[in-house]
Amino acid sequence: MSRIVQMMASGARSNFSKEEYREIVRRANALFDKLTEENRDLPKALKKHTGTNIFPAIAVYKTLTEHGMSSEAATDVIRRFFRRLCGVIFTPVSWYQHICGNYHRYPAGMVKHSLRDFSPEAGFEYRMPETSNPAVARFDIVSCPYHAMCEKYDCLELNPAFCDSDDEKYGHLHRNLKWARTGTIGKGAPCCDFRIIDISRCPDYRD
Repeated sequence: MSRIVQMMASGARSNFSKEEYREIVRRANALFDKLTEENRDLPKALKKHTGTNIFPAIAVYKTLTEHGMSSEAATDVIRRFFRRLCGVIFTPVSWYQHICGNYHRYPAGMVKHSLRDFSPEAGFEYRMPETSNPAVARFDIVSCPYHAMCEKYDCLELNPAFCDSDDEKYGHLHRNLKWARTGTIGKGAPCCDFRIIDISRCPDYRD
């Protein structure tokens, strides 16, 4: 049984009886196993995303809607899970930015870490600027496996729940780090335009 599936599903526990909830967890886990098996030949880098984020979310979402929950409510269960998770994970990251001006280094580090953790090998395609600015993290993601998998399994309405987790991760890092993304592929934009700006060094930054 997937612990992640169970944790995601717990956000809907109060909407069902104990018996219904146990059946939801069982069926969501069975669907997660099915999705994993169907995609066993995916690249290792992509499996890091499908195994911990994408497939658990799709499995829980589809199981909840099959048990009568509305698409909007089921999506919100997934959204709240990822926002809570990102809040916990990124709280120490935020604390670190407040030590000895560490936030000045965050934009350049974000670009490096994004290319590592959300790599082309995992299915992310990037459009990078011709010139770089160490005070600005700036890049566009033009192809995203989260969107691709939601499309493959006919649940594009779930995609924004993944996008919204970034607001929790990057929106509260430091008062001088401005999170300035304007759109995502999952919400219908042509790309995900990631921008984090050190406004203490670039107060009037414009693309």
